Amino acid sequence: MQSSSRTKLTGFAIMFLSSSLMGGIGAFARYIEAPGLFISFARNLAGLVLMTLIFTVGRKYVRFRGFRLTPALVASGVFLGLLSGLYVMSTQMTTLANAAFLIYTGPIYSTILASIFLKEPFTRATAISLSSVFVGCLLIIGIINYSAGAGFTVSLDLDPKYFAGNMVALASGVAYGLFLFVSRYRTDVESDVRAYTNFTFAVITLAVINVVKVPDLGGMTARGWLVLAVAAFVTGAGAFYFLTVASKILLAGELATISYQETIMATILGVALFSEPLSLMQILGGVLIIVGGLSQILFSTKKAPELTEAFTQGGVAGGRHDDGAATTVGSDPDAPGVVRPELVVPNNVGAETK
Repeated sequence: MQSSSRTKLTGFAIMFLSSSLMGGIGAFARYIEAPGLFISFARNLAGLVLMTLIFTVGRKYVRFRGFRLTPALVASGVFLGLLSGLYVMSTQMTTLANAAFLIYTGPIYSTILASIFLKEPFTRATAISLSSVFVGCLLIIGIINYSAGAGFTVSLDLDPKYFAGNMVALASGVAYGLFLFVSRYRTDVESDVRAYTNFTFAVITLAVINVVKVPDLGGMTARGWLVLAVAAFVTGAGAFYFLTVASKILLAGELATISYQETIMATILGVALFSEPLSLMQILGGVLIIVGGLSQILFSTKKAPELTEAFTQGGVAGGRHDDGAATTVGSDPDAPGVVRPELVVPNNVGAETK
């Protein structure tokens, strides 16, 4: 197997790990008495604490030598905070199904933006794979359902009373898509440094939101604080760090297809830990996500050498600097690529704490 194919496989494995860890937040949240906005803040704060420890103990601050903070780096951190915070707000203003559907449109936005502005290849195979995982997602979260009496139904609720909530949920999806998209810029920055800046600006963003909307922590128990600490480091620090690493390796469309794995993990945890019922339509949705993801992996690893060469010749390999200067795939020792956030499946595992 050529090194470019091995690099792709590594990227897919890291993204799979990231989305799997993210899918666990709903299960953890059932044992935490804090509001979702505060949990989102804690997850990013844990990442910042972890990166500070790594840089301090390992004396890695030298990696910031020559570092240039640019709008794309700030934006990726801000969007990381917004996608989580806005999603939580939307679950309180509209139905959980609506909120989940609208935020899960994010990977589609990022794929389209990357193909237009970064000239990343968007092939027929990627389109088919992405369509498969997106439909699978709709089946798992219950937007598309089937019953013997009513047949196939679409449960997106467009009642005017949910308009404001739907708009907030849509904004969370846009933030998600923009986070994945801007993460394709400045792939010259080392993964550790990029993760540090992402966590820093995400924490600042969510801190502002929590100051405006002060969380009620009066009901928190000792168990709740302990579970929050574990959840923050596992589903926040770990998941978001691996997401940052994957963003240097995979293209937007590739990241998008694997990101929907999170819904499968959330569903599995719901069944295993809380004995939640699993419908035939949800099983079908899971199959579509797995098939779509595997087909994208097979296509990407098989075509990696040709795509890398074509993308490089096109002048935009692996991302851009803020000033528009192209960088070359593989020019950074940490490798080239794209990203994706923290979504929780409603009707399964605590979607309200996305």
